[in-house]
Amino acid sequence: MNNKVAIVRCADYTVDKVYRALKLAVESAGGLDAAGKTVLLKPNILFDAAPEKAICTHPGFLEAAIQLLNEMGAKRIIVGDSPGLQPPGFSAKTSGIGAVVKKTGSEWRDFTKGKIELSGQDGRVMKVFTVTDALKEADFVISLPKLKTHQLMYFTGAMKNLFGLIPTLTKSTFHVRFPSQESFAAMITDLNLAVKPAYAFMDAIIAMEGPGPSAGKPRKLGLVLASSNLLALDAAACGIIGYPPDKIPINREALSRNYWLKGFDEIEYPCLTVEEVKVTDFVKVHLKKSLGPRVRGLRAPSQLLDFLLPKPIRCLRDALSSRPGIDRSLCIRCGDCTRICGSRAMELKGEGKEKYVHIDYRRCIRCYCCHEICPVHAIEVKKAGLGR
Repeated sequence: MNNKVAIVRCADYTVDKVYRALKLAVESAGGLDAAGKTVLLKPNILFDAAPEKAICTHPGFLEAAIQLLNEMGAKRIIVGDSPGLQPPGFSAKTSGIGAVVKKTGSEWRDFTKGKIELSGQDGRVMKVFTVTDALKEADFVISLPKLKTHQLMYFTGAMKNLFGLIPTLTKSTFHVRFPSQESFAAMITDLNLAVKPAYAFMDAIIAMEGPGPSAGKPRKLGLVLASSNLLALDAAACGIIGYPPDKIPINREALSRNYWLKGFDEIEYPCLTVEEVKVTDFVKVHLKKSLGPRVRGLRAPSQLLDFLLPKPIRCLRDALSSRPGIDRSLCIRCGDCTRICGSRAMELKGEGKEKYVHIDYRRCIRCYCCHEICPVHAIEVKKAGLGR
């Protein structure tokens, strides 16, 4: 497999500038044959947020990617995503992505409209995924992630972005089935092996630092990344913001499969290197020592091991884990957090002005989906003992 990751500077989201940066990156990373092909583009739309919040892949980045693929002779371009709480008729209006799809003559796909079973015989924890039927129509998939921190997995990039191929609330149940970082990383890796994406274009022009993937702050990096090797690209992005690639659960799990890379030292940089663009003061989610189960040195190969832990050890692990807390002065009691909660640990209680969100920490699995989805950032992930 090609191990090249092209890192190219791009000052802003002017479409022509992004197009030129992407074109150089793709050509340098080994090219892409899109002639006569149907391409599925998967941007990151955690929820439909304005571009300046740096939560979603920027619409200017998407437009440049579509322009490049059209120039390459793509026959058909499908664009879609499935946010955790997707409303009926979701069209990505606020993020500007819907307008770009219409402007460019591409096709918007609602991932909830049709589903297929996708087999992944190489999976360790999942052999079959229920995904959008757009995959059946596409010759290949390109992941278009936004470079962001992630409260549970520390970093979210090209591989994690493909989780959005699984429709809406179905995704929250995966956190219950795979509650540890290690088992969740194994599931994401299985999904990538099943989908076999052809390429990734990463939007790192404006990244997100701090408590991502939604409550962090925009941080200008001025970079575009491209590679046919999604693990290599994610490892490079981690290095740019100061994470050792092997400390990120998904990277570590994917490396163990010997499919993308045998070692992170195999990555080639035909344009800029990680060291040339590394940011020393990027605000990251603090790496924690895993308290998850291990069997002969393996990190939680399945969710089953998590439940085989003796109850006192599980209770100790949960007591020491950071947990979500509600700032009631900010909470608008919309109920999004209660709907996304796969473990049913959150519920709205009371009536009228007395209504509030209650968290049952005995049920909470610390997946932080509530933190991701809160539209007003009223949910903080706090150190043990400080949650409210």
